[in-house]
Amino acid sequence: MKDFIRTTALAALLATTAGAALATDLRLSVETPPGHIRNVAAEKWAEAIKEKSGGSLTVEVFPAAQLYKSADAIRALASGALDMSIQASPTLSQFEPNLSVITLPMFFGASRDDVRKVLDGDLGKELWRMVAKKGIVVPEGGHFEFAPNNTAYTTSKEVKTYADLSGVKLATPPSPVVVALLKEMGAAPQATPRSEIVMQLTQGQIDGLGSVTDSTIKGGKLWEAGIKHAFADNAGWGVYIPLVSKATLDKLTPEEQKAVQDAWAEVVGWAREQAAKELADARSINESNGVVYVDPAPEDVAAMKAKMVGVQDQIVKDGGMDADFVGRVSAALAGN
Repeated sequence: MKDFIRTTALAALLATTAGAALATDLRLSVETPPGHIRNVAAEKWAEAIKEKSGGSLTVEVFPAAQLYKSADAIRALASGALDMSIQASPTLSQFEPNLSVITLPMFFGASRDDVRKVLDGDLGKELWRMVAKKGIVVPEGGHFEFAPNNTAYTTSKEVKTYADLSGVKLATPPSPVVVALLKEMGAAPQATPRSEIVMQLTQGQIDGLGSVTDSTIKGGKLWEAGIKHAFADNAGWGVYIPLVSKATLDKLTPEEQKAVQDAWAEVVGWAREQAAKELADARSINESNGVVYVDPAPEDVAAMKAKMVGVQDQIVKDGGMDADFVGRVSAALAGN
């Protein structure tokens, strides 16, 4: 009887060990701090993957650039050194320039529905195929929006009109198109990794941030780093995009690949709703922490949009974007 018990216990132990050995551990890197919408979405995705794979896949989320800064994370995904991430479209646009399409001047004043009309349809699928050519897969369900961009959030320099942007040093997402846009608007943009923004603000190396969102300020509590003013002009949009290394997917079984895809398809609806809720509260939270907002007159925004649309084709060309694709997005945005 004792031999039977020992044999049964050993068999159970071996089965458990074998199951653990068969489990695949994946790493997901984000540069935002714990509690940020991007991080919470990543954690929910990880939980859903474990559940849908029956435990054969586990995902560890590494926040606050513990593994990689944003641009480095994208390179690591492409090479297969990193398994998963959720990245902002302006950052990813360094590697696929056409992702900058929703930050172009034609999206000044655009709504969330305008963005979805483009990215949830065939044009969005075409864009994700462009990303796939870089060795990075966007799972089923695609992006979730975080917010419309505002041109300037500043420390001591108050921006009340577009003329006030002249020479203002603004940290921007590391996107060549965003940098070009802000230069055309008169600012002095500096592409800056998110992980360096607080240090640059507190040391006075920059005057503020450009082409970011109310959620960016709220999520990073950037009033603590000196942000006091906001120029709110809804100048384009940004989205978060879930990403999986193609090299990682190729190593998984078909069932595990499906689990990764299905898990994001389950999470994306929650992520979109939660991002919208957080955006709705972000401005009031920023204001309660001393950030003073200026809302430019609609005619001033319209005039700047018209000016910037006039140079849009050149920015598209200089940014290495596909003019035909941009033209089709423009037509879709106009309802044609």
